[in-house]
Amino acid sequence: MGNTLGFLRGVDRLHAFYTENVRMLAHAYDLTDEEASELLANTGFNNVSVAILRAPRVDIMAAVAGVPEDETHDAGPASPQDDATDPDGDRPA
Repeated sequence: MGNTLGFLRGVDRLHAFYTENVRMLAHAYDLTDEEASELLANTGFNNVSVAILRAPRVDIMAAVAGVPEDETHDAGPASPQDDATDPDGDRPA
C-alpha cells in the first residue's frame, strides 16, 4: 500500500510541475490561462487544459533553486559546538 500511495503522490507532483511548465510556456507566447486552456482542450490535452485554470500547486522556482516545498527552513540559531566546516571553532560570531 505504501508503494502505491508513494507512486500516486509522485505522479500528482509530476503533473503539478508539468502544468506549471505549460502555464509558463503559455505566458511566454502571450496567452492567458483561459486562452491556453481552450487551445489545449481543442487539441486533446484535456487534463492540463483543466489543471491550468486552477491555482498553482507547486513553486517551480523553489524547485529549481533546490528548496523542497515540504521542508521547514527555520532551524533556529546555529549550534555553538564545532562542526566539520569549522573544526577549530573560531568562526566569527
